[in-house]
Amino acid sequence: MAEDSSISAKRLLDFSVALGALTLVATYLISTTGGRVAPFIPIISEMPFAGPESSFYGPGLAISIFSFILLAQVFHRIFTPLARELGGNYESGNDLIRIIATFGGVCGIIAVNFHWIDYPILHGVTAGILFTSFLAWGAFAWRILEKSGRKHKVRRYAIYSGWLFYILMIIFSGLDSQALIVEGQSPFYRLDNPPSVDDSRSLYLNLTAFCEWSMVFSFYVGALTFRQELEGVRL
Repeated sequence: MAEDSSISAKRLLDFSVALGALTLVATYLISTTGGRVAPFIPIISEMPFAGPESSFYGPGLAISIFSFILLAQVFHRIFTPLARELGGNYESGNDLIRIIATFGGVCGIIAVNFHWIDYPILHGVTAGILFTSFLAWGAFAWRILEKSGRKHKVRRYAIYSGWLFYILMIIFSGLDSQALIVEGQSPFYRLDNPPSVDDSRSLYLNLTAFCEWSMVFSFYVGALTFRQELEGVRL
């Protein structure tokens, strides 16, 4: 009998989350201890501009995101019978959310490799699509599983907190831009001028960064709650 060379979906999920989280933490530690980034609190996208962290930040997160793109296809397969049983818009929603997650993942790979300092508009747009699409996928996945009787308290809290921090991040970013306008800067000043280690950081900028980090790790926590759904599933 031929040996099964397929990949465990559960292990791929663990790998994706671990690689993504470790890449972010390592980038933070190396960039801040090297004096290139303010330790409290950097926007994630301002960290990989230079130094050794710039060499592994993009590839690490790109591989992590690509792994999730593969998992989105697996979950589509898992959700198909559940969506058929639930009826309504769940079947079309399942198809749509796979497309959204896949497109968002591709945008994420672009975002982590085309940095804020060099490609501000491209980076900003693709990062925004990544965040929105992954949060939307998580909300749909949580909802269809809960409607099918597979409730998970941590998953629900992770989804809620992810969206909460996402909305707060947008609000605080807008308030930071408003404060810059009062100081006589352009509304898009921050887009073209990422904060450096020597810049004074406003309260709103720090809150924006805090919410971004919290949103990302809420997504990782939520992602790990789907491990049980992948038990015995292979790519």
